[in-house]
Amino acid sequence: MAVGISQDFCSTRHWLLTICSYSVNCSLGQRLLMCKAVARYYLLNYSQYNPLNPSQDQMITVMAIASSAAVVGDLVAAGISYLTSEYLTRVGEATLGTTSCFQTRRDFAELCMNVTLNDHPHNGVHSHEDSYEEMALALDIDTRDRKPILFDPANAAFMKAYLEILHRNIEKVACDFWWIDWQQGSYSKLPGLDPLWLLNHFHYLDNGRDKETIPLIFSRYAGPGSHRYPVGFSGDTVVTWASLAFQPEFTATASNVGYGWWSHDIGGHIFGGRDDELVTRWVQLGVFSPIFRLHSSDSKWNSKEPWLYRSECGKVMSEFMRLRHRMVPFLYTQNVLGSEQDEPLVQPMYWSHPDMEAAYEFQNQYTFGPSLLVAPIVQPRNPVTNLAAVKAWLPAGKRYVDVFTGTVYDGDREIVFYRRLSEYPVLAPEGSITVLDEAAAPANGCANPDAFEAIVVIGQDAKSSNIESVADDDDTNARLSSSSTTCQREMVLRFDQATGTLIAELNDARSWNFTFLSLGSIPSDLRISDDGVDITPTATVTLKPLFESQTQSLRISCKFPTSTPAKHTLTITLGPDPQLGIVDPRPRLEQMIMDFQIDFAIKDRLWDAIKKMREKGLSSCLGTLMAFGLKEGIVEPVLEMLVADRRLFLSA
Repeated sequence: MAVGISQDFCSTRHWLLTICSYSVNCSLGQRLLMCKAVARYYLLNYSQYNPLNPSQDQMITVMAIASSAAVVGDLVAAGISYLTSEYLTRVGEATLGTTSCFQTRRDFAELCMNVTLNDHPHNGVHSHEDSYEEMALALDIDTRDRKPILFDPANAAFMKAYLEILHRNIEKVACDFWWIDWQQGSYSKLPGLDPLWLLNHFHYLDNGRDKETIPLIFSRYAGPGSHRYPVGFSGDTVVTWASLAFQPEFTATASNVGYGWWSHDIGGHIFGGRDDELVTRWVQLGVFSPIFRLHSSDSKWNSKEPWLYRSECGKVMSEFMRLRHRMVPFLYTQNVLGSEQDEPLVQPMYWSHPDMEAAYEFQNQYTFGPSLLVAPIVQPRNPVTNLAAVKAWLPAGKRYVDVFTGTVYDGDREIVFYRRLSEYPVLAPEGSITVLDEAAAPANGCANPDAFEAIVVIGQDAKSSNIESVADDDDTNARLSSSSTTCQREMVLRFDQATGTLIAELNDARSWNFTFLSLGSIPSDLRISDDGVDITPTATVTLKPLFESQTQSLRISCKFPTSTPAKHTLTITLGPDPQLGIVDPRPRLEQMIMDFQIDFAIKDRLWDAIKKMREKGLSSCLGTLMAFGLKEGIVEPVLEMLVADRRLFLSA
């Protein structure tokens, strides 16, 4: 069990009690202290910038370009080798104690960004460092011989000065929390005291010392129980497809020991070679991971700015990074609920389906919050079809909609998904609601949105919340939410399948857009009301695709006057027992075959078989396609679309 934690620096024995007397029992039936909440800004895009001899101008320029391209989130990490102001001089072109020492923090603040610094503490404190004399005075060390002050985690006095002098002085320049990069093993002067455990414990407490800040560190993994000190990272990743293929299962199964806030080197850190498609797929995985963090070594060839990649890849990377920014309302809500309900954001399939054998076989597949299922693509595209493949499992009891293509799939099956580079297999089941920021490219700063978009998948009852802190309001939504008096706001959305009614319990005048995914027609008896008053004539009702899908979805936009009561209830009635639309696969198949690098005669044969499928039936169409004897990977993407939804042929 966990024991109490303390900020008392005076007793090494007490450190051992608070840090080491902890065991984890994380069976499926008993999830104990699985998650802690993290700061809202850490849910955004996180860029680690590691150039050779970086200057402040370099870093600010790169982040300003990224901001103008709307791909940076809210956090930048500067790679420094040791905890010294010498390196801050390189990073920030400032020296502690000078009038320019706050320039770095001010510049990043103007970009609405937070900063972390990489901490390798094992070298101790050397005589050329600005805090050397102050540290020596606090520790009663004679400095005449200019010897280094050795790092000593078993010494309470050293640890107190280490945090309250050395780190505090650097934090004044530019550091919101520390990236703890201890790599020297688990040994110290005190048997059983792992320096990384201790660093994580006291850095975490120190970061939350004002009692108002949600504590946050960024550290290597220190063993089971490390979930108490989020966030963690998995070490230096090799730039290969094999590394990418390893990470989804690794991330999901980490939840089995409570380690929910994993972070990986997106795109790879070291070795390997240039592969733009690999980095793009890694970015897509990162968007649907607990923490999104771009990282690279100090090689000039291995940087992760999207505009440095081929146009196709750079465009997709940027779009997905903007999507990550739009997902912050969903991510923050799951962050809060996860800390209260012991539910990590990413979970293996067998958590929700423990009795299904397939749940254990599809180890790279996982759920992302309560409303999304992700089947990561971890291999390159077929050069003939320009499509990448991944085999997935869809549990029984529901249909699923691919949020990027709009394709509807039957459940209770195994299936191979084929996707273009701009697409990723993320499926929302019937009876799910996912809330996003409505802005196509939200600004830096991670403020609460000015408007929302809810992606609703009908077919079963659904319930979802949107939780946010009033501390994250900007001027606009603070005005619209001026009547809020609590620290947290919660808006609840419910969908009743039997009546086809969505009820949104709102608490301010911000706008809401509701996208009913793959509902491709406007119901004849659609009615929209707010607190019982019919607002159907003033709402905007359209059919349009979500993202770049070719599938039309019903979209309802509701705007409210600033005089709207602090709490009001929006009701959207679609009509009794509405069902997902039956999506015609031919537009997508036509676009897909157009891109195939094959003979025109083969394209004609494929298309002719597809056009006759309604006339001759599914079995005849499948038999014809299989009889073509084409190379593997050409017919299979066509088959995926034809067998996705059995209703397609039942309605013929």
